[in-house]
Amino acid sequence: MKETCIYNFSNDELIEHSVVKSYHNLLAGQIHALPPGTWQNDENVIVLIRYVLEVKLGLSRAEIPRITRTHIKENKLWGALNRFKSIRKLIHFVYLGEYQEFDFHRVPVNYWADIERIKERFEWWLQQEGLTFADIPSVVNCELLLKWGVSNPLKRHGDSPFRLLHAIYPNHFKATDFKKTPQRYRKDNATLKKQIIEILQKENIFLEDVPKKVNRDLLVRYRLSGVLSYHSNSVSKLFCFLFPEHFSIEDFPAKPNGYWEDLSHAKRAIEHLLEAEGVAEKDIPSFLTKKRLAAAKLGGLLDRFHGSPIEIVQALYPGRFTVTEFQRVPNKYWYTKEHRVQAMRDYCEKQKVLREGLPLLNRAYFRKYFPRFISVADRHYDSKFYQWIIESFPEYKFSPEEFQLLAGEDGQICDSKEELVLHNFFLRSLPGAKVEREAARFFNDAVNETYIPDWIIEQNGRKYIVEYFGLYGSGLYPGYTEKTERKMVLYPSVSEYQFVAVFPEDFKGGGFGRLKMILKRAGIEIITVEDPSFF
Repeated sequence: MKETCIYNFSNDELIEHSVVKSYHNLLAGQIHALPPGTWQNDENVIVLIRYVLEVKLGLSRAEIPRITRTHIKENKLWGALNRFKSIRKLIHFVYLGEYQEFDFHRVPVNYWADIERIKERFEWWLQQEGLTFADIPSVVNCELLLKWGVSNPLKRHGDSPFRLLHAIYPNHFKATDFKKTPQRYRKDNATLKKQIIEILQKENIFLEDVPKKVNRDLLVRYRLSGVLSYHSNSVSKLFCFLFPEHFSIEDFPAKPNGYWEDLSHAKRAIEHLLEAEGVAEKDIPSFLTKKRLAAAKLGGLLDRFHGSPIEIVQALYPGRFTVTEFQRVPNKYWYTKEHRVQAMRDYCEKQKVLREGLPLLNRAYFRKYFPRFISVADRHYDSKFYQWIIESFPEYKFSPEEFQLLAGEDGQICDSKEELVLHNFFLRSLPGAKVEREAARFFNDAVNETYIPDWIIEQNGRKYIVEYFGLYGSGLYPGYTEKTERKMVLYPSVSEYQFVAVFPEDFKGGGFGRLKMILKRAGIEIITVEDPSFF
């Protein structure tokens, strides 16, 4: 039988061959080994290997050269391997001229030492993938070369696609043509400097215009992202490194990461701004605003200090300025107790207000000397400046009498003589009741306001909101009447509470008769006591 016929055997012909029948007996355990000389017979080798790989295992043409010693062992083909010493030689013998060396898991030693072999294989893949020569820089990378089975050539050239392709096609490509530049390229200062100058010339950018016109996007477009990463992704660091005689970090609007962590950098920038604008240091609080910092390209400095010029100044000039000297404070600044306390202490220190003078700091004082504090007291202390002062100076242990506060019979503080009269009346006249001043807060979502009722009264398992509207309709305080009306809408809607509104005419001048009727209608139990003679 001619060899050409053996190579062309169909599957049926392979199955019917005598050596295959002997092989089945071997697998079935009917014989311990194939007949002597089986593997020395070329026809037996070709038929049996083809049968096992194509019929028994059903491997495709591409899978056949990828078999391993595991396949040999599991299919009892050691005799064939012993004869040819390697799977590659065995497959070449059985499938004459069908496979190239690179179709196998491994190629012969030093196979890839010949650059022409690498070129042949590489161009074969280009053709298979439908790629052109011009596509190479944008498409070819390490992952693709590994997929194409040229890991050894890639390793021989420092795992760099550029170096490998430079060896295949000398002087056809530049390192920056590729998505990733080779290792150590970024350290080749002369080459990199030359490349940068070429880019500037191509973009018509003069060297002195680099800080204004060169940005990260431009350098990435020229495939210098790897070089940038070596310089912390900072354009300024890259150019200061390559052209130290031309640039400093301060020349660039975008500073490198971490630049503003060094307070000396921040202070130098602020001093430069003050000098450029002719502003004295004492005027910093009124001069240094977010808008001015942004206009000076110092947005990064603002970000470092949470968008707050105050924080910048306090960090650079500790103890030199107080927060109250600035035009504006950050959003929600006064919502932090520590900020309110520090502001009050700073103000009093600057104005040289001693302990004995603190109780005199009331609404009238601040309306005249520092109106900005009034809105803070209204929002956070329900207009009670004494609470703010006591909170700010806990070391002085103030008593209510020092602020000439009005204390009820149970020691609770009232805001006016009228409220004091009402409070003591409630204590004497409401049996078994729990009477608390300003014990709850209610939020009005519609207008974003918080209300603190004058009293919360609990009696017989029921709870009451009691509010005294002493200045309703007087016009003494702008907005008071409008706020009163908003309260009278909200309070009745609060679940679990019944609302009781008290006005001056309910008890002033005519005793408590009318007030008692109002309380009784609300379901509050009252005992008779002698009316006080305050009015």
